[in-house]
Amino acid sequence: MAKPGRWETVDRSSLPQRILLLALNVLLGAWFLVWTVVILVVCLPFFFLRPGMGSGDAFRLSLRRFIQFYGRTIIRLFWPVLRLKVENASALKPVQPCVYVLNHFSFIDVFFCGFLPGRQTVIAIRSWPFKIPVFTYFMRGAGYIDVESGLSEDILSRAARALRSGACLLFFPEGHRSRNGRLQPFYKGAFRIAALNGVPIVPVTIEGTESLGGYRCRMLKPSRVRMRFFPPLQAEGSGPGAILKLMRRVETLYRKEVSLYGRPDARPASGK
Repeated sequence: MAKPGRWETVDRSSLPQRILLLALNVLLGAWFLVWTVVILVVCLPFFFLRPGMGSGDAFRLSLRRFIQFYGRTIIRLFWPVLRLKVENASALKPVQPCVYVLNHFSFIDVFFCGFLPGRQTVIAIRSWPFKIPVFTYFMRGAGYIDVESGLSEDILSRAARALRSGACLLFFPEGHRSRNGRLQPFYKGAFRIAALNGVPIVPVTIEGTESLGGYRCRMLKPSRVRMRFFPPLQAEGSGPGAILKLMRRVETLYRKEVSLYGRPDARPASGK
């Protein structure tokens, strides 16, 4: 049996189907670029037309709200290629601040930050979005956290400041996209931040994006996406044992609720 490559892509479309899918992705790419320009030109100014915009905090807040609006709008504009169902979000509106943790199948997952309750979420993510032209100015201006740059203590400090300001945080605890449909080992950062600052972890699951630039299909393929919010989980202390226990609770929930993670061949994740 051949060994799987870095990505265990399972798309088995015929050649005509692949050609049609490629054409669809070219159209979607053009659609994305056009609407990005339209949203920037038409909508962005309205997020800054309010008193007090001279302060840095007000600027960052408006930029965070705009980014969430942008992500939400882009996802909606991809209908019917992307059909989204969001469940249980309304039950979490009183939960502020908190740390959201989201499983990770595709590069497109970050756009779903627009559907998080509230309008002030700081995304903690790897370096790649900070390297994209134009996007980097919005990421840095909004005070988002690059988890691959700087010392861990600096990241902890920035996260604590964001929580004290009333913002929520969003982490992808696996650190990178799943390349085989299995749950990847968790990093402890999100859970440590939640425990040290006395705020809850709110688990969020997403299913369907594995066919939207994920391991099932490297291109965007018509898909139904399900995004679900679960009750907040509080750490039972701030020590290493409490942090590990909180991380395991989320891992167990993911394995139970995300169908791909429940496969017989799914390997257990181990924390980092």
